[in-house]
Amino acid sequence: MALQPSFQADGLILAGGRGQRLGGRDKGLMEWQGQPAAARLSALVRPLVGELLISCNRNQASYQHWADRLLADAETDFPGPLAGILAGLRACRGSHLLIVPCDLPRIDQDLLAALLARAAEQPEQPVLVRNGEQWQPLLVVLPHSLLPALQTAWAAGERSPRRWLAKQQPRFLDLASDDRRLFNANLPEHWH
Repeated sequence: MALQPSFQADGLILAGGRGQRLGGRDKGLMEWQGQPAAARLSALVRPLVGELLISCNRNQASYQHWADRLLADAETDFPGPLAGILAGLRACRGSHLLIVPCDLPRIDQDLLAALLARAAEQPEQPVLVRNGEQWQPLLVVLPHSLLPALQTAWAAGERSPRRWLAKQQPRFLDLASDDRRLFNANLPEHWH
């Protein structure tokens, strides 16, 4: 399915976390099949989007090789992924923002293209991946028009992407509950 001309997505790779479960190591720089996770994701996302953004709060010299622009959280205490999403929506120049977390090393371009195609069907609503009953709130396409709603929620103290998305009448790209592409690599042994 060809995307509508008015549907122009930018991409955002979320790589701004502390990496607490990795002993403080930066997930986006963890190696998967011989390359840093962010480099691999950049290669997958870039052909699908207008501009590629990376949300990172450290190691900017490394990340600058894989993005058109780097973003950092407005707060310096690692306030969580919703801060990166907010920074991404603020920086987005397209009608939509494709968001991909850096800890899904098995994700493929077909899944990302299917997510964008699903979002283009009804562009006024966010679309996220759901596998079985499990939501993937950081693997989502957001309309840029949701920026005011997110800014309001953030100012009111909301920090949960899932809770915020639940209030935005999301639609889903449904996948099997055991889809290997959604393997979440949070521990050091997951990266080997």
